[in-house]
Amino acid sequence: MILDEQLFRNYNELADMILQGYQDVAILNSFEQMRKNQDKFPETVKGVANHFIVLCQKDLALTIWKIKLDTNPNANTVSQFRGKIGQELRKSDPTAGRIKKYNLDSTLETELTNMRKRYLAHTDMTRGDSKIKISELESALNGIRGEFNATCSVIDDDRVQQITEGEIARVNIGTGIGMNTIFHKGLDENYSSDL
Repeated sequence: MILDEQLFRNYNELADMILQGYQDVAILNSFEQMRKNQDKFPETVKGVANHFIVLCQKDLALTIWKIKLDTNPNANTVSQFRGKIGQELRKSDPTAGRIKKYNLDSTLETELTNMRKRYLAHTDMTRGDSKIKISELESALNGIRGEFNATCSVIDDDRVQQITEGEIARVNIGTGIGMNTIFHKGLDENYSSDL
């Protein structure tokens, strides 16, 4: 099955957002490693780093919500993409099996929905109202990627590729190098202890 223009755009957008989620995870993991050396950073750098952490946490939560939980009919979620591909597949082969769906943990789904409605969209809740571990979000992202990859595996279109562990490793390595360059090299060359 060769994807039409719209389905191919949907595929590309979802792949980009999933990889964006992995980049957020990699940035947050890098910050966690850097926290061990945080006493070396001037206060101004700590403030910037903490701001980036909050932004990455919000972006990761919102990305997962957008690619899995958004109920708008015009949304582009992995489940909607899986459903459309399944329909197209059954048109050409009525005996085609179903593509396996990934279900988020119900507690995490509720937390993400509340964060989206109350915190990310309207800021009428505090961070203390909801705590989601980065490991929980990463686990959810892995499940979503599994559903996406299962969908991609039934598409016979050379432009469509699964998101591999190698791609995620490249994101992790590139992000680690970038974070190290920004925070460590920049500190060594541009900052003095009197900032």
